[in-house]
Amino acid sequence: MKRDLDVSELPTTAFGPRAPLWWGAALLIAIEGTMLVLLAISCFYVRDRTDPFPPARVGRDVAWIAALDVGLWIASAWPQHRATRAALAADVRGMRRNLIAATALALAACAVRVWLFHRLPFAWDDHAYGSVVWGLLGVQWLHGLTAVGEDLTFVVLLFLGPVEDKHRVDVEVSSLLVYFVIAGAILMWLVVFLEIAMRGAR
Repeated sequence: MKRDLDVSELPTTAFGPRAPLWWGAALLIAIEGTMLVLLAISCFYVRDRTDPFPPARVGRDVAWIAALDVGLWIASAWPQHRATRAALAADVRGMRRNLIAATALALAACAVRVWLFHRLPFAWDDHAYGSVVWGLLGVQWLHGLTAVGEDLTFVVLLFLGPVEDKHRVDVEVSSLLVYFVIAGAILMWLVVFLEIAMRGAR
């Protein structure tokens, strides 16, 4: 005998790991994160096989420009987190305010990365070291631009409306991407610029 279940009172949206979109974003991060780690490993591989290393002198000022880039990304984590909390609470004003702050900081970080590219004393095709450094910085920068574009889209949607429950889930899931971008920026600085910042020009 068949029994019908009344599911009319079940929620139509879910947050966190209960949302299929959350798992999609997590798997995407796993794929892109693997690529970043492989690029970081490539930096060490090329370093062991390059004499002299580095093949071009990199000043300490370049390392601190990169540190500013990372600092701006880290600063964006707090308003991004607050936007997620606002999404969970269905606080549209809170989502707007915090997403605007997070997006402004992320845009500033992306602009600093362009400055960093211009200050690098080598091009991407000058040597193997240049290729892997530009590759690591470039891929991570594209991730950042993706996060900025996504947050800008949500800011526009939150002002134009209508704001639905599914959009609250989108805002929460977009924070995963931002946290991934922040982790990638930290990895980039540690692999490429930490030694330069500590030891000075080389």
